[in-house]
This record gives sequence, C-alpha cells and structure tokens, in this order.
Amino acid sequence: MPGNRHYITPFVLPVAAFIATIALGSLLLSLDICAAGAPVPFVDALFIATSAVCVTGLASVDVFTVFNRTGQSVVLALIQLGGLGIVTYTTLVFYMLGKRIQLRDRLAVEQGLFYDPSFDLGRFLQRMVVIVLLFETAGAVVLYFFEPERFGVFNAVFLSVSAFCNAGFAPWQDSLAQWRNHWGVGFAIMSLIVAGGIGYYVIEDIFSVIRAKVARFRRRRRCPLPLEAPDRACAERIRLQYFSRIALSTTFFLIVAGTGGIFLLELCNAAWQGVPLSERVLIALFQSVTSRTAGFATVDMALLTDAALLATVILMFIGGSPGSAAGGIKTTTFRILWGYLVEQLRGHTQIVVAGRAVPPRIGNKAMILFGWAVLTVIAATFALMVTENGAAPHGTAPFRFMDIFFEVVSAFATVGLSVNVTPLLSAEGKLILCGVMLVGKLGPVWLVTTIQQFQIAPAYRFPEESMPVG
Repeated sequence: MPGNRHYITPFVLPVAAFIATIALGSLLLSLDICAAGAPVPFVDALFIATSAVCVTGLASVDVFTVFNRTGQSVVLALIQLGGLGIVTYTTLVFYMLGKRIQLRDRLAVEQGLFYDPSFDLGRFLQRMVVIVLLFETAGAVVLYFFEPERFGVFNAVFLSVSAFCNAGFAPWQDSLAQWRNHWGVGFAIMSLIVAGGIGYYVIEDIFSVIRAKVARFRRRRRCPLPLEAPDRACAERIRLQYFSRIALSTTFFLIVAGTGGIFLLELCNAAWQGVPLSERVLIALFQSVTSRTAGFATVDMALLTDAALLATVILMFIGGSPGSAAGGIKTTTFRILWGYLVEQLRGHTQIVVAGRAVPPRIGNKAMILFGWAVLTVIAATFALMVTENGAAPHGTAPFRFMDIFFEVVSAFATVGLSVNVTPLLSAEGKLILCGVMLVGKLGPVWLVTTIQQFQIAPAYRFPEESMPVG
C-alpha cells in the first residue's frame, strides 16, 4: 500500500535484509541435508548463520565437523552475502535486471559505503563485484598452489572468501595454527584480510590512481612536451583521496603497533619458549592483522597473557575502515577521536586529522559512535555475566571477566577470535552474542542515524552554567 512506503526507509531496509538472510540460513543449516551426522540444534544453526552473515567467525560448533559439504557451502554463501552487504547485493540484482533503482536503495547503499552521494551507483557496484571476485579468485589460486594436497579446491576457495570477507571461518578445528610458520600462506591470508578490511572504495581509489598514472605515462611517451610548456593534465599531482590516505595510514600504523605490542607482551610467555624468533615475529604480525578484522588464529588465544589479550581487545574494538567487511568503531573514528584529544590538549577548537579540519558534526558523530559502542559492550558483558555466572561467587564463577569481555568485544567488532568460551555458553548466552553480532555488523552509526530521524530540534536553549570536572 502506498501509505506503508513511508516505513521502508534506508535504515529499515538493511535490518530486514539481514534478519531475513539469517533466518533462511538458520533454517537451511538446521536441516538433515546439511548435517554430517545428527541434525544441528536450531540455536547452534542460528548462531552459525548469524556469525556467517555478520562475517564474525565465532562458532558454537565446528563448521567442518557437524556440517557436510552442503552445509559448508551454505555457510560459504552466507559469508559472501555478508561480506558484500545484503543491501548492496539486492541493489546489484535490481541493476542487473534493468530495473529502476529507487532512491531508498541508493541511499541505503551509500549509507553503508560511506561514499559520495554523487557517485555512479551501477558502475561502482559492477566494479565492486569484479574487485571482490578478483581478490577471492587470486587468493584461492595462490593458496591452492602453495599446498594442493592439504588445501584442495573447496578449502582454498572457502578460506580465500572467508579471509577477504573478514569472516574468520577456517576449514580446520585449530583455525590456522598449522600454518603459523608458513610465510607464504600467512602473507596470502594477511593480504586478503587487509584488502577486505580497508574497504571497496579505497581499493577502487587505488586502482583509479594506478590507471591515471599509467595513462599519464602513456601520454608523455606519445607526445613528449618541452619542459617550459608542460601538459597541465600531466603536471597535476595524482594522489589518493583524503579518506583513502587516512584509512591506509591508520591501517599501517595499527598493524605495526599491534605487531610490536603483541611481540613484546608475549616475549616472556612460557607457552612460547623454544619457538624460533622468526616464527614469533610471524605470529605477532598475523595476530595484529587478524585481530582488527578477520578472527583467524595461528595460536590458542587462551594461552596469551592477559596483557596481550587486552591489546587484542583494543585492536578488535577499533576494527577496519568504513565501507569494508570489517567491524569495530572503524579506523576513521579512531583517528577523529585521537585528533580531538590532541587538539583539546593543545587548546585548539578544531579537530585536525592529517592537516585537515574535521567538521564538528563529523566529530560529534564519532564521539556518539564511540559512546554507543562502549555502552553496547558493557551491557552485553553484564548480561553474559548474569546468564553464565549467575549467583556464583567471584572465586568460583565458571567464567572469568576477561574471557566474557573478550568474547563480547569479538562479537561486537565482528572479529571472531575466541578464548574457547563461546561453545560453552548457554542458549541464552548464545542468543545474546547473536544480538551483539547483528548490532556490530549493522554498525552503531546506523543506530545513531536511525535515532536521529526521530529527533526534534528544540525551540529554545537552556542557560549555561559552569561545573567542576575531575
């Protein structure tokens, strides 16, 4: 009915698409046709479907043990849909069928991609799918030829898709522990994780710069000009856009800082005595990369020190870049918050990031996002402590605070790293984590923007009053 169209907004559409996909995936995974043995309980099927669509990687059961190849293929399809974004996928289907893309679909995609509203949606979606298939195909080929017998075609494809979509599902029970000293496989997986974590827009921007530089080089070779009369198109500087530079520089900083931090914090860990130095470096590098976005593990996370786990929590909470398959508060939010702190300490009123002032409304949105994320994590941690530890005294509680806190942040940031707590949770605890994963995937920005649709500007202002702080 025409009167109901008002409620189909760019903010309702993603929720409906995600919930519908999760429901369908849960139903399929609970069927006998997908089970390797006894049918999987519906709660576990729901958890795996939610984790796959939200590209998290947390698992209440081992996917490659309880599901047959049909069930594994369903999980793979859910990961791919979640990685691309359900709304983006729907809009692409409309475009390929030649239908008119409605404004609400265009706005929904742009909201998820954090992109300029003037861009060509159809062209961008086509390029995005090409980029995704290019990376995933290249990754599968590289992984297969590294170890054809140990991988096989399906496992290579599954791992490549899971890595690029930052899902964290692996074909082995120990995740990627058996590959922790294989530099080739390690760098292939890390490359896919980083590519999927920086976002489709950044990758497209990189390709655009490369194409522009190649075109300029060809023009110069075809028509060399004297130095005193340079071609204006050749003389202008070709560089990445501001957002891409921020995303890439922050990603590089977090990888380097995370690698150094994890390596130093685990230097004296008795669990790693006898492990060669080169292998320790690779483990630290891989954990730094995977902690922010993907959730693969080359070591048992329960063997890390509490300090290293806390460092991992910080990396997970920050997450990847906007418009990517990663979760967390995003790298740009982290840079804005850091810029705000630095400028406040300097006594400046503007928020400056990489030589550019950030508009106040963007700064406010970043702070609201950070606050909402913190409140979500606190509320979910509290809820899990109630459902799992109940009235047990602190010294005899089944789960430690750090273990529950780690799982909650991993779910919220859609990372998927675990200290082996998730399979032990009650049905209520698993449902709580399902909700946290869904909120983390949709993003606090979406929630804040939705709330703002119902806000009414006040018709008056209150008088100001000073108050001591600290």
